[in-house]
Amino acid sequence: MLTYFGAMSRLAIKFLAILLLVPGASLATSAAANANMHRKVYLLRGLTNVLSPGIDQLADELRNRNMDATITNHAFSESLANEAIQDCMSGRVSSIVLVGHSLGASAAVSMAEQLQKAGLRVALIVTLDPVVKIVVPNNVHLLRNFYLSSGVGTKVERGGHFHGTLQNVDMGRNAELGHVSLTTAPPIQRQIMQDILAANSACR
Repeated sequence: MLTYFGAMSRLAIKFLAILLLVPGASLATSAAANANMHRKVYLLRGLTNVLSPGIDQLADELRNRNMDATITNHAFSESLANEAIQDCMSGRVSSIVLVGHSLGASAAVSMAEQLQKAGLRVALIVTLDPVVKIVVPNNVHLLRNFYLSSGVGTKVERGGHFHGTLQNVDMGRNAELGHVSLTTAPPIQRQIMQDILAANSACR
């Protein structure tokens, strides 16, 4: 009888060890997956390179976090889209984020449209006070638009086959914000960083 209970005890200990190891293995797998994920962030300034200061702040913050970020003027969006397509198709990049201010906002959406033609997806687009009409493409997982209804900014519209998440955030009630200062507003900067860090939808 003692032998029987001793064997049962040893069996129970082994079973408990397996139960404890499984969550650990799962966490290790998850950590490895996150380590292998390469998120690329493209930041697009507006008409001139001095009127989108918040875009530069985001670039600095991303680099401080050792995240891959490219910052440039909206005029270079087409070549950036071609670069993003090649990087995603080759596997060098697994998730794509686009952030743009003013004309850079519409340029970010144009990049997403180029990616859509290539059969690729965009994890996140953040637009800051776009000045022209924008319709979010179907390949975008989340688009968050911060705009000033009291100024030149516009809402982003939903496409007919869009099934992602679109949020228009009207900051027009804040009289202290303008087309330029909107980009540096601390609450907006914090929300954008949170969205970027959470963006993990695969581009393929």
